[in-house]
Amino acid sequence: MGCKIVEKVPKEVVEYFDMMDDGDTSIPPRFSCESCGAEMYPKDYIGLHGEHYKI
Repeated sequence: MGCKIVEKVPKEVVEYFDMMDDGDTSIPPRFSCESCGAEMYPKDYIGLHGEHYKI
């Protein structure tokens, strides 16, 4: 489940991870939490492929 830490990640970094991910475009770019290792997702992001991710 994770530690629920909220982290501000610059949009350029999210876009970089989005660009480097060749996987499923229905899943937003993911990051690993530095505190607990759980996956982190952007809360509201329009991906490079036009997908709107709102969690």
